[in-house]
Amino acid sequence: MKKKIAAGLVTVMSLATLAACAGKTSTDAKLVTMKGDYITVTDFYNQVKSTQGAKQSMLTLILDKVLEEQYGKKVTQKETDEAYDKEVKNYGSSFQQVLAVNGMTEETYKQQIRVQMLLDYAVKAAAEKELTDDVYKTLYEAYTPEVTAQIIRLDNQDTANSVLAEVKAEGTDFAKIAADKSLDEKVDYNFDSAATDVPADVIKAANALEKGAISEVVSVVNTSNYTTSYYIIKTTAKTEKNADWKTYKDRLKEAYLAQKKADTTFQNKVIAAALEKSNVKIKDDSFSSILSQYAATSETTTTSETTTASETETSEATTK
Repeated sequence: MKKKIAAGLVTVMSLATLAACAGKTSTDAKLVTMKGDYITVTDFYNQVKSTQGAKQSMLTLILDKVLEEQYGKKVTQKETDEAYDKEVKNYGSSFQQVLAVNGMTEETYKQQIRVQMLLDYAVKAAAEKELTDDVYKTLYEAYTPEVTAQIIRLDNQDTANSVLAEVKAEGTDFAKIAADKSLDEKVDYNFDSAATDVPADVIKAANALEKGAISEVVSVVNTSNYTTSYYIIKTTAKTEKNADWKTYKDRLKEAYLAQKKADTTFQNKVIAAALEKSNVKIKDDSFSSILSQYAATSETTTTSETTTASETETSEATTK
């Protein structure tokens, strides 16, 4: 699936271009002239600086500079170029149109990708520091190794109840019914409790079943589009859990890092630490609140002095 270009970084790159131009000229330089009047850089700045878009832009500019200074050497330009080329390939012939709709250039989109890569690295580095043996042991306790299951996915509760009765009837072939009735072409799955390609509730249900047992109907809401799917699971094989947690160390680490990468609160703590390290100070009252969401995640106040910025500001600024 093709990803949308992050709105939070779209605005910042456009205004960053303006700021760069302004930096080469006087703040009194005329941007627009007309009969008997004109508009200067200062006029424009004063007009837009209190808007939500300008605040979002300033926030992302700060993150760009802070993360580049602290982690720029950890993410090579080659890696950024490769990630950019992959995105271009994903969009195909529509790439230029997507850039135009979002008011971006190839260069500003590449910069957006780099900011996200730097943040991902910072989050990974912070998460790895937390992975002590005690943390690994806790993760191990909640971990279940690979299960093999056959899964039927349906989009209607009544249909799911009917199919459930059918598969539980004596002498029926679950695999055949699954192939005929499931909305997914694939019906045979192998997964552990850290898998992400199967819904968590389905994994939990499969792990709770004995070998050969069939679940009740499991309903799962897709939070991206709020549609509900209905699953029927038959566990066909279970792997015995090794008593030594170190057997699963790599897998536990992989799952933990993925969890932290998706954790907005943890991400904000990482950003807060980076802002503090760079001693960021807001000098214009129009932007006094833009870092307060990060101050709320640590014991030290980074720069903000007023009310907490909206959750939208936070998520958009750090979106991929």
